[in-house]
Amino acid sequence: MLSSTEFVALSKLALSGRESDVRLYLAKQIRRIRKEDPKTSEKLESLLKESQSQTRGVMRRPSFNGENPFEAGDDISNNRIPLLKQSGLVSNDGRDPLLNKNVRDVFEQVIKERAKSKEIEKLGLKPSSSIVFEGPPGVGKTISAAWLAERLNLPLYTLDLTAVMSSYLGKSGNNLRNVLEYAKSHPCVLFLDEIDAIAKKRSDESDVGELKRLVTIMLQEIEEWPSHGLLIAATNHPELVDPALWRRFDFVVKFPLPSLQQTREAVEYFLGSDIDEFKEFIDVLSKSLKGGSYSDIKKEVVSLRKKRILEPETASDSLLELLIPDKESLDKNERIEWAVKLVEDFGLPQVRAARRMGVSRDTIRKRRNRA
Repeated sequence: MLSSTEFVALSKLALSGRESDVRLYLAKQIRRIRKEDPKTSEKLESLLKESQSQTRGVMRRPSFNGENPFEAGDDISNNRIPLLKQSGLVSNDGRDPLLNKNVRDVFEQVIKERAKSKEIEKLGLKPSSSIVFEGPPGVGKTISAAWLAERLNLPLYTLDLTAVMSSYLGKSGNNLRNVLEYAKSHPCVLFLDEIDAIAKKRSDESDVGELKRLVTIMLQEIEEWPSHGLLIAATNHPELVDPALWRRFDFVVKFPLPSLQQTREAVEYFLGSDIDEFKEFIDVLSKSLKGGSYSDIKKEVVSLRKKRILEPETASDSLLELLIPDKESLDKNERIEWAVKLVEDFGLPQVRAARRMGVSRDTIRKRRNRA
């Protein structure tokens, strides 16, 4: 039966008025005592089923009949909060997203496993059903999830974890369980972005009990995720996530910031049909944008493409303005260093570098020789 500690915990939940938490706690106890005390567990289960909030309880798995009850919003204390959103197809003019070799290899394995799922299941195995993406913002985690769903010919749902973590914290456990049950009810890809928002280390003393319960829910659900679907989680802060959660995923895929070569590939990729117009600046852009995310690279390149249409006479100058500081803000030595950099690192002719930085070609030549 309940220990003194468990009894105190249950009393706290009851006195706080958080009915869903009480139900979740009782459901856990029912599972625990079912074998050793079946009569008591049956009585508790009957009480749960008879309660007025039984339709949103934790003992009955909801029946969805193929419909997404979360698209229009989940009724939480009379507040309509959208939890689950269905995403459309990836639009990249028929091109694959920018993926490094390690990421692509994992994706290809997942796709091949689905194609040969019957052969895999004959061996008593099952296709991989869960992946976690980790990496800084803007490196392609979200678009990769969409691309993978498209390749698998499955609908993609994105769970709004902000909505799950509503101000009504006592409802969060039920919100999460119901969404996960819906996603498990039919073949689909469920994308959980910023999973660290709900899956922090359970040893984190700053977290309230509700967050720790959400970690427990996630641990249970990942292990039981059906092979006809795919669960993808993503985080910018892997160090915050409970290690036990990490171990439950079939694959952990790291998305690093692009290297210089990958930055160049991204510049060419985002230039699209304008690549010939900016051919002489590709090296300049690649070297100056290295260290940024794919999102950062796309933002700068798209801006330049627009300027070429809106301000064709000054497009080249606009490019340099994006890459180097205003010469008026630099002293003479800094302007010389920048002029040399434009020539040596960015491949600009000396005459253009000299004019842009307000120094003479002879000065640039002497500095280069001295170096």
